[in-house]
Amino acid sequence: MESIIQTANKETCYLCGQYATERHHCLHGTANRKLADEDGLTVMLCQRCHMNLHDKGTCDKELQKIAQRVYMRHYNKTVEDFIKRYGKSYI
Repeated sequence: MESIIQTANKETCYLCGQYATERHHCLHGTANRKLADEDGLTVMLCQRCHMNLHDKGTCDKELQKIAQRVYMRHYNKTVEDFIKRYGKSYI
């Protein structure tokens, strides 16, 4: 599914604005990655930002919070609905 977080400028990094080539699942882990794909909870990142995120955790918590808020607003869901789907709340 198309991203419901990054709806414009999909060829630029969501974090720094540079050219982006890598899709990042804002909610990760084996089960959550598939759900994030289904729900559109991904953003495009440049290689540098993506590596920093995975290696150092840079912006990971912030992207999880953004993903939850966008999911709840877009799908008209509650925190409890989000927890049922993803196992926990990030906000």
